Amino acid sequence: MLTALDQELFPKLCEVVAMPLHNQWIYLIQKNGNSSLRLQQEKDNLVRLVNEEISTLDFVDVYIRNPRARYVSGVNTYLQHLQRDHPELDVDTAFWFAKRYKFLNTHYLPQFHWIANLSRYLKPTAKIRFRNFQDFGNITDFQHRALVIPPTQQFVTKLLANDTALELWLYLDQLLLELAGQQLTWQEVIDHYKVNYPDVIAHVLPKT
Repeated sequence: MLTALDQELFPKLCEVVAMPLHNQWIYLIQKNGNSSLRLQQEKDNLVRLVNEEISTLDFVDVYIRNPRARYVSGVNTYLQHLQRDHPELDVDTAFWFAKRYKFLNTHYLPQFHWIANLSRYLKPTAKIRFRNFQDFGNITDFQHRALVIPPTQQFVTKLLANDTALELWLYLDQLLLELAGQQLTWQEVIDHYKVNYPDVIAHVLPKT
């Protein structure tokens, strides 16, 4: 049975933007250049495919960001948006909830889960072309921060301190980053985890 949180974290809205000059169909993931790609799409009137339309593609390009940097950026964005939209909330309490109850928002949901959501709309033979986010600047000049102030070092230290449970989820995405340059179907991705990292995937799949 789906809960309200499932609908939030796995929304029925997957978007892919065409970048014909680079022969890429890029999956939009929050904190992975999402805002910049939307600006590029609007500026150049690029084709955008949504949900079932994605099943027509033979490949989708996915840029994977360093998971620790993305997590910090994602929590920082979430908390600033929360304070903007609900100024009555106590900042320290909101921080505690974000740290204590992980991945309550798509801004820092693991990239693995974003791709799991995408897999609902991929045909079985479609390849996921994994790319390193360090190369993202090669496809767009936009550097959009979505009106978010960068996190301070104090914020980063406080967020990451004494959090061993977080390491598993960061490791899950680190393994995706190591696939950069490879082309795999979703089933091949799952098989890669099962063969090489069975303990990780056994822990994650029942929660996905």
